[in-house]
Amino acid sequence: MFRVPKGHLDALRTNFFVTLDGYISGPDGRPVQLLLPEFTGADSHGLPEFLSGCEAVLMGRTTFLPALGAPQWPWQQPVFVLTSSPLPDETPATVTAAATPAALIEQMEAAGVSGDVHLVGGPSTMQAFREIGALNEVWLHLVPILLGSGDPLARTGVDPLSLTLDSTRTFPDGVVELRYVL
Repeated sequence: MFRVPKGHLDALRTNFFVTLDGYISGPDGRPVQLLLPEFTGADSHGLPEFLSGCEAVLMGRTTFLPALGAPQWPWQQPVFVLTSSPLPDETPATVTAAATPAALIEQMEAAGVSGDVHLVGGPSTMQAFREIGALNEVWLHLVPILLGSGDPLARTGVDPLSLTLDSTRTFPDGVVELRYVL
């Protein structure tokens, strides 16, 4: 079974914007960062630094399909999708899919990916890679908003996950970036 060694630079890492009450998206499904007037996309809130260190992108099908329909393909890096369904015909050639987290990790290794990998996606995708011991870093952008409902960062019924705080940074709009390692 694949495991990204703890303490190495190369890591499978995720980055979520989360409200003070633990939601990553509102009841309408919109990510909470879109509620921030100062959020301008991948060029704000420390995302350029985070993304510049990622050699590949990993996501679930639920995250992949809207990106596929975007006016411009958002990634320069190779993309790996966790899905048991066939990908649509318009999928870029740089996208690889597999039905299990372990198979997708094997495909990344076969493609020569050896650096950091950005795990984009929701709590289910994060949990799937956590269960095989492949998740190394959890980056959170704590958004100073209370939503009261929406999609939580963690699903009910998952085992607790102990994290070690590695770094913090605060942005002018009150968002706090927290980097945790497992």
